[in-house]
Amino acid sequence: MPSNSSTVYDFLQEYNLPPGILPDTVKSFSVASNGYFVIDLYGECYVDFEYVVYYAPRVSGFLGYGSVSNLEGVQIRSYLIWYGVSYIKVDLPYSDFIYIQFG
Repeated sequence: MPSNSSTVYDFLQEYNLPPGILPDTVKSFSVASNGYFVIDLYGECYVDFEYVVYYAPRVSGFLGYGSVSNLEGVQIRSYLIWYGVSYIKVDLPYSDFIYIQFG
């Protein structure tokens, strides 16, 4: 498991995940040895990418190299409907594409 990360964004990069998948409002984070993480934000947050993404005050899931699974606390809006995001994956080696699974 990667270690010695000073911020959650450094930690994401150690897992080959782009730091931009999280908003810049992270208050604290913790990661267990099995990859389970909990991220507390200063409050709920909306970020406008290609779609509007909602982050709850607490986001959790499991980190894998190039992926996040069992994600909770993140939703994406498409045509006025909100969908829970359960899985995020990036290409290895890294590209500009991020794959999202709803569920």
